[in-house]
Amino acid sequence: MGECTQLVSDPGLAALSEVFNPAALANHLRGVCLGRWNGGTVEEARVMRVLKHHSGQRCTLEIGWRGESGWHYLIGKLYREDRPDILAAMERIQQAGFGPQDEFSIPRPLAYLPSLRLFLQEKIEGRGAKEIFKAGNERDRAVAAERCALWLARFHAFGPKVGPIFDLERCLSESRERKRRIAKLGGRFASKTGRLFEWLEEAGAALRPVEMRAGHASYSPAQLILAEGRTVTFDWDGYDVADPARDVARFLAALRRLAVGRLGSIRALDGAAEVFLRTYRAAGPLEMEHNLRFFLADAYLTLVVYDLCRPGARWQEKGEALLDESVRIMEGKATS
Repeated sequence: MGECTQLVSDPGLAALSEVFNPAALANHLRGVCLGRWNGGTVEEARVMRVLKHHSGQRCTLEIGWRGESGWHYLIGKLYREDRPDILAAMERIQQAGFGPQDEFSIPRPLAYLPSLRLFLQEKIEGRGAKEIFKAGNERDRAVAAERCALWLARFHAFGPKVGPIFDLERCLSESRERKRRIAKLGGRFASKTGRLFEWLEEAGAALRPVEMRAGHASYSPAQLILAEGRTVTFDWDGYDVADPARDVARFLAALRRLAVGRLGSIRALDGAAEVFLRTYRAAGPLEMEHNLRFFLADAYLTLVVYDLCRPGARWQEKGEALLDESVRIMEGKATS
């Protein structure tokens, strides 16, 4: 049994100290449906490790609890705002054919504890797609890219349309805010971003109407686990309804960001990107192709802001490479 060594203090997440209190956490878990162990007595509980922490917003944790049959593990996500909707949305997605018995699935949603604003879900054992793209050989990467594309194609075909509509107005509004943030940096970053946003406004006016589909909103290798017999997508905070090209574009942009950040060249994962796009084109909705270029440029801009606004030369190097790639999209020199 490993001990949690990273105790987080965050004034924005008022319940964090209670979640890190083993006695209090065990008390909260008693009587909660805990998946296949439902009905077991929670004798002990603790936070095993912090998986991801966005200060003042949310914190993802691995939680262990001990019952009559030993220790069991699940994932908990603590929110600043009340988010019972995530449990309801994931239940609907699971019922649409993405349950634990399905090849393409999501983690089993277990419970939402409103007193803590804590969402509980199944812990998936398997290899993260991001790790495969970072360290795998070309064959492993191709297999991973194919599985990621097939998951998304199935979700766009059968996923329930729940959540807000991500339409052009919302897309441009978010891009406008990103442009303002980069403008504060000045120099070549602001100039390139200004040109890109002008192009997005013009290209947005020419978007072709398509059938809106169930959306993940941040679909990327970091949100997928390739388990035995299952491809599992998690992190459903931003679920929505959108042009299917949006999710495709964000996955492709995330691959390029991973390539430049971890493999030293923005082109290092071009082979995996080609497999992903080819597989999705064969299995997904035909209308995805119409607006892909627009959403690719927007996806790069989203990641550019994330990198350029973080301290350190390495982040700026990644952000500038992605900004240059978005300009290539804008100028018609790149298509994926």
